[in-house]
Amino acid sequence: MRGRRAAIAAVAASVVLLAGCAAGSTPGSSFPAALPGAHLTGRIADANTAVGVSDGDLWPSCWSDDDALYAANGDGAGFGDEASDIVVDRITGTPEKNDLEGTALASGDAVGQVWSGDGFTRKPTGMLCVDGTIYLAVQDLRTDFNEAPAATIARSDDHGRTWTWDTSAPMFANHVFTTIWFADYGKNAAEAPDARYAYAYGLDGNWRDSFDDAVPDPTELFLARVPVDSVQDPSTWEFYDAAPGAAAPTWTKDIAAKKPVLVDDRVVHPSDPAGASASPAVGGGQTVGAHDLSVISQGGVTYLPALHRYVYTSWTELTYEFYEAPQPWGPWTLFLSEDFGPYPWSDHRYGGYATTIPSKFLSDDDRTAWVQSNVCPCAPAGTSSYWFGLRSLHLHPVG
Repeated sequence: MRGRRAAIAAVAASVVLLAGCAAGSTPGSSFPAALPGAHLTGRIADANTAVGVSDGDLWPSCWSDDDALYAANGDGAGFGDEASDIVVDRITGTPEKNDLEGTALASGDAVGQVWSGDGFTRKPTGMLCVDGTIYLAVQDLRTDFNEAPAATIARSDDHGRTWTWDTSAPMFANHVFTTIWFADYGKNAAEAPDARYAYAYGLDGNWRDSFDDAVPDPTELFLARVPVDSVQDPSTWEFYDAAPGAAAPTWTKDIAAKKPVLVDDRVVHPSDPAGASASPAVGGGQTVGAHDLSVISQGGVTYLPALHRYVYTSWTELTYEFYEAPQPWGPWTLFLSEDFGPYPWSDHRYGGYATTIPSKFLSDDDRTAWVQSNVCPCAPAGTSSYWFGLRSLHLHPVG
């Protein structure tokens, strides 16, 4: 494992050396024209420019009352030395100074359990810090990444060191609302519009396009709210059941009656007319040679109080798909679609998956954010970004 950590450090150092080139590849002060209906436009760096020496992917996060960022990684050692399918980490430092450091706090069976039997593993999908308590959404994901049948939420009252959850049954099952993340309202949820509630977003079926069509590809984003004093009690969850962006939101306790706040059934990087992939190396429904990609995926929603906007960071295997809205329930509008092209990518320009914007790293005017995403070494991407890594996103209000 020490050799592995040394290798990670060497790779991270090489990424840092590329930072100047990556940052410089984004136009200095120009922004693309606003997309139809959008209130924001944005430009994003071509590659990660700040890296914490770590191992793993996904990294949903929250900013706690002790001023640290807490994040959970999948399939790696995180900021520690022992690999696991899930690790909780405490992170300090800033991307501007590129001094990100971390400590692994808990992992594996100490964080969650697998509900769906052989062929499934644990994945972190979302975190919430509120009233000094940390919550972590843990998903069952099939080992080929194409099905997410169950999820539950664990709780820590000692800043990530120990975790508790209902071990008798998952909170969500039958592929319904099983990819969960929470709206990020800043340090200890201080910017929440109603301190009584946490808002949670969810996907049905899978965390992203199901490459082998084992379950329907997610094309709808759902929203729930739950009292902050009963996050782990599914009977207290209410699901949005109005039209997207309704002036008067309405809620139901019946999860079967929930309605999406965003529907986007676009497909990017389609196959050619003969049925062959527009990207090379298609194989077996795995994370290789992706094509015909749905655009709604596990990401994050961060509130930008200075701009009075919410930003949802979604992605495909080959593109970033970013949306903005004035309220948690919308209306959501695409404002940035960044296409990194088919594999192979280079170290100077690459995309990634599991995109999030940690509120801790927002600028005072919310016009500069930092996006975390990953590139798996299991993909034929030509490069890898399998650690906690950030790149800048510059936002500009329209009008």
